[in-house]
Amino acid sequence: MDEISSAAGLTVRVANPPKDVVDQLLAGSAPQRLAAKDPTLWGPEAEPEASKRLGWVDTFERSRALLPQLAELLVELADLDHVVLAGMGGSSLAPEVITRTTGKPLTVLDTTDPGQVRAALADRLERTVVVVASKSGSTVETDSHRRAYWQAFLDAGMTEAEAGRHFVVVTDPGSPLLAVGQIGRA
Repeated sequence: MDEISSAAGLTVRVANPPKDVVDQLLAGSAPQRLAAKDPTLWGPEAEPEASKRLGWVDTFERSRALLPQLAELLVELADLDHVVLAGMGGSSLAPEVITRTTGKPLTVLDTTDPGQVRAALADRLERTVVVVASKSGSTVETDSHRRAYWQAFLDAGMTEAEAGRHFVVVTDPGSPLLAVGQIGRA
């Protein structure tokens, strides 16, 4: 296995690397440009879209500020031991990979199949925390999951305040989903 390092602190390990391509990327400062969120790396046609899609590059740095909130949330929700992630596409893919890697239990609800939704709703409802994840905050399928769980909690005899405690919202600032989460009515 060959190892190639760059000035940006990124290390790439590749079996039999295509040296000419690697040399070209390094000569063009691709690692440094990626670290700087340079959307021109993807070419002129993709640049407008790339400029909106590079937030992940420094997520590890920005996420540190969330650690105290997450620790507080962990204490607040300590009695809820069944986690359901309601999200579609990219909002469910990373959590699914993380849970497979760490071995932590997580139910990923990324379908509109009525049978699967019913099964998820019937599984340990009173001990469930629903993580509603949508970057845009307007994904119809994810909102349908949120509404189905909301109604299930109310049908189980919970007050709106009790039901609201069973939700965590993950979305972009200013999204419609954030507004719903902030008023306590997930």
